[in-house]
Amino acid sequence: MKPQALLVIDVQNGLAEAWHFDDLVRKINQKIQQYRQQQLPIIFMQHTDETMPYGSKAWAFCDQLDVQAQDHVFLKYHTDSFYETGLSAYLKHQAITDIEVCGLQTEYCIDTALRVGHHLGFQMWLTAGMHSTFDTPELTAAQAIAYHERIWQGAFAKIR
Repeated sequence: MKPQALLVIDVQNGLAEAWHFDDLVRKINQKIQQYRQQQLPIIFMQHTDETMPYGSKAWAFCDQLDVQAQDHVFLKYHTDSFYETGLSAYLKHQAITDIEVCGLQTEYCIDTALRVGHHLGFQMWLTAGMHSTFDTPELTAAQAIAYHERIWQGAFAKIR
């Protein structure tokens, strides 16, 4: 199989300082165009918490992101895209078994989506470099991205 839906996680203004954010948005928009040409579903997760309150500028999708009216948007209040969002039910109702993930933040919401999706029986996919995060005292963003992709490959996702 190949991915049947694209899951774009948390590409919001509140995370716009992530490593190579503008380049990531450009790549995600290219991926979105590929899915639109194939008439495959595009699903956006929009994180809501005290740092990105509902309706705030930080909460809004970044202006450059190609979100359209026919796309599906789910709100989430945790790092887990599947927890109390309706995402799993939507995917099962649409008979979607293979999901490609991209967006933010590598070690939180992307990691959780891949692991939980795998646990729920979905085939999870990721294109290398289609996610980002922030530098920390322990790891640079580039190191965190490489580290997680190594862990995910074959265990939780197919990475291409």
